[in-house]
Amino acid sequence: MSRYKYLLFDLDDTLWNFRENSKAALQNIFDEYDLKRYYASFGDYFDRYEEHNRMLWRLYGNQQITKTFLNIERFLAPLRPFGILDTALAGEMGTAYLDRCAEKTLKMPHAIETLEHLKSQYDLSIISNGFSEVQFKKMNRSGLSSFFSHVFLSETIGHHKPDPAFFSKVLQTLRAAKSECLVIGDNYTVDIEGAMNSGLDQAYYVPEDQALNDSELPIKPTYIIRDLAELITLLA
Repeated sequence: MSRYKYLLFDLDDTLWNFRENSKAALQNIFDEYDLKRYYASFGDYFDRYEEHNRMLWRLYGNQQITKTFLNIERFLAPLRPFGILDTALAGEMGTAYLDRCAEKTLKMPHAIETLEHLKSQYDLSIISNGFSEVQFKKMNRSGLSSFFSHVFLSETIGHHKPDPAFFSKVLQTLRAAKSECLVIGDNYTVDIEGAMNSGLDQAYYVPEDQALNDSELPIKPTYIIRDLAELITLLA
């Protein structure tokens, strides 16, 4: 019998397929705003957007920039080389992108089946750094909401993963002991190291279509899974 009572799931790219859903939403933006005027292909635009987006999320995770700045700058930066400095336009694109994202429903393999199995045995929560106005919509439209007793978002808590203060607030709210919790996530730095540094066990999710060399990890996680369904046997 598993010693855990609480399972704390990251949302994006752990349960909800952020990589594919976000790319589809960006394709919508590329078409709706006729960005082929500036980029030869969507692929070229996507690469430029991703370069800036990754950098901005690192800054946001360290609380060095605001959510508003992130959402404007990631759309303004790819247009700036073409002399476009319209922050209002970039803000409009950012809002449209979040709306399109919330409409997408692709989930990670076996997400629903795994949650259906675990729900009767564990208290399930979401732990996410994602924007609150989008995360709830994504969960509702993807059929994920009903599985979770709590949704912990960094905006609400006031701290971002991997800050121990984030995990401390989660434990306090759940009234849970560290030994009773397992964190499941796809981001080694944010989810896994964050949990480690807070004294929580971790299940590092690396989907089967992604390369994994666990010998290169700074510290080996409590568990490594390649499919969410592995949680069922791991926790049996």
